[in-house]
This record gives sequence, C-alpha cells and structure tokens, in this order.
Amino acid sequence: MIEHIVLFRFKDSTTPGQIVEARDALLAMKKGIPEIQAIHFGPNLGPSVKEYSHVLVVSCADMGAVQRYLDHPVHRQTIERYVAPFRDARLAADVEV
Repeated sequence: MIEHIVLFRFKDSTTPGQIVEARDALLAMKKGIPEIQAIHFGPNLGPSVKEYSHVLVVSCADMGAVQRYLDHPVHRQTIERYVAPFRDARLAADVEV
C-alpha cells in the first residue's frame, strides 16, 4: 500500500468556503477514480501548519496505481478547478505502508 501525501498552502485571499469546496471535490474523486482505496483531507494539525495548512492523503495499492490516479482526468480536472487557482504551494511525497 502506498500513501500519497500532499501538503498545501493556500493563497491568503482564499476563503474558508473555497477550501471547503476544494475538500469536497478532492474527497469526491474516490467515486470516479478506481485506484483510490481511501482518501482524507483536512487541516494540518502539526507544528508546520504555518508552512502548509492542509493535508491530502490518498491510499493506493502500489506506485502504478498512484501514477494512474495522478493521470486520471477526474484528478486533473479537480485540481485544475478547485485547487490550482487557490494554491500557493504544495509538497508531495509517497511512502509504502
């Protein structure tokens, strides 16, 4: 199992409502992308919250499944519409669990 972990920092102009819309859209990707075994999104509870305020964790079977998830049109459209316009920075990592 691979955990694809993405840390986000949103632009200062991003409203709480826009973050809720991003969360809902990200979580809804599970319905359209079969490679997603589990998905979670929420505020960063750690000491790096000022650097990266929110965390996305996507569980996939293996790195091939992660790549198919990343390439999937639902993922690309979701990021383009609900995340990219409001994102200031992101940091992604993959770890086997």
